[in-house]
Order: sequence, then C-alpha cells, then structure tokens
Amino acid sequence: MSSVKPPWIVWKHAEPHWSGWRQGVSEDWFLRVWLPFWRGLGDEGRERYLEEWPPPDEEWRAQLANWAE
Repeated sequence: MSSVKPPWIVWKHAEPHWSGWRQGVSEDWFLRVWLPFWRGLGDEGRERYLEEWPPPDEEWRAQLANWAE
C-alpha cells in the first residue's frame, strides 16, 4: 500500500482543475508531496498505484497524465 494517498482522497471536495491546487495549504501539499511522488513513480509505478487507488472518473485520469509530464 502506498504511503501517499491520491488528491481525490486527501482533498475529497477537489476537482482535477480546482484552483486550490494553486493556493494555500493544498498548493503546498500538491507541490511538495503529491507532484514529486507522482512524477517519481515512473510509468509502471503509476499503473500499479492507479490499480490500488483508481481515479473517480476520466477527468481525473486525464489530469494525472498531464501531471506526469
């Protein structure tokens, strides 16, 4: 089990394009915790992670692909 929970679990009210990713506590978590973790997984690691923590919809999947770059 991964030690870093996905954004749709940590910030239940958030949408993939939520403005909170660019301000305050949520921005800090996103930039210091989530983004380095997500990018560090690599393609294979991201696939395994998403098996454990499936995104709630396709909009989240698309945004995750953007964040991987």
